[in-house]
Amino acid sequence: MSNNSAPLLSICIPTNGIIELIFPVLESIYTQTEVPTELYEVIVMDNGDNSEFKSKIIEFAKIHSNLVYKETEYKGFLSESESYKLARGKFIKFINHRTKLLPGTIQYFIDFIKKNEERKPCVYFSNGVINQINGIAEYSDFDSYVRNLRVWSSWSTGMGFWKEDFDRIPKESEFNELYPHTTILFNERNKSKYIIDNTLLLDEIQISHANKGRYNLFYAFGVEYPAILCDLLRANAIRTETFLSVKKDNLKFISGLFLDFVILGKPCSYDLSGRKESLSVFYGYKKVLRKSILILIVRILKFPFRILKKIFTRG
Repeated sequence: MSNNSAPLLSICIPTNGIIELIFPVLESIYTQTEVPTELYEVIVMDNGDNSEFKSKIIEFAKIHSNLVYKETEYKGFLSESESYKLARGKFIKFINHRTKLLPGTIQYFIDFIKKNEERKPCVYFSNGVINQINGIAEYSDFDSYVRNLRVWSSWSTGMGFWKEDFDRIPKESEFNELYPHTTILFNERNKSKYIIDNTLLLDEIQISHANKGRYNLFYAFGVEYPAILCDLLRANAIRTETFLSVKKDNLKFISGLFLDFVILGKPCSYDLSGRKESLSVFYGYKKVLRKSILILIVRILKFPFRILKKIFTRG
């Protein structure tokens, strides 16, 4: 790709070098041959120490001229924001290193860019996880956008944004260490159009929670994420009703985590220390405990119905 020819799309993939994950993701990109490679670039930002991966990705880049590989010393989630700084495309799309692109997804992104490059609305690709949204939803204000994103605004996988908007963020800005994507997601508060696209575009490679992140889980969702929402409220960027609505949604989410990894003791790689203190900041430890037990009861009551459904489906 010519240095003078900027692509339409930059696909940014931060990774710690797990070969079994990222190469299937890259394969899902480069098998979509209907899209000319000059229309997009792929940026792989590596903060791991896997020498085998480094050798393989360097060789892989030699046969794909639109792939950029770079190592970084930024640990954890901050490698994500570092990958964006290399992007040259008009539109930047984050892709998790364990999330494959379904056939036609690159063309879908290219079509979106061409259709919206003049108005440049904010967009979040929620990939079918928001049950309340069927297809594509549009909003005329930031508050409605945040309220309808609900707890999924904590999820970086849906991130897509215009390079022009990213470049407006002051260079000296510090990205949140646990949620760097929110610095970008919540920066554009005066757009005339906001979009949540709930179309199924990605296929996550399922791995055990025992092999996921090592960050402090309940600090992340019990303190840091609600604090980000609180900052939006204090800045009058969202209404009190929106803050309380997303905070309530997060309570259900965090109670499910508490049920799985504390009460039921399912294996995970997360740091679970200090959970009582973290959960007491915005919610109250006993409230989370009660909510977790209610979720457990609902799961137990639903179990016979799932068995019956399987029986009748087979019949």
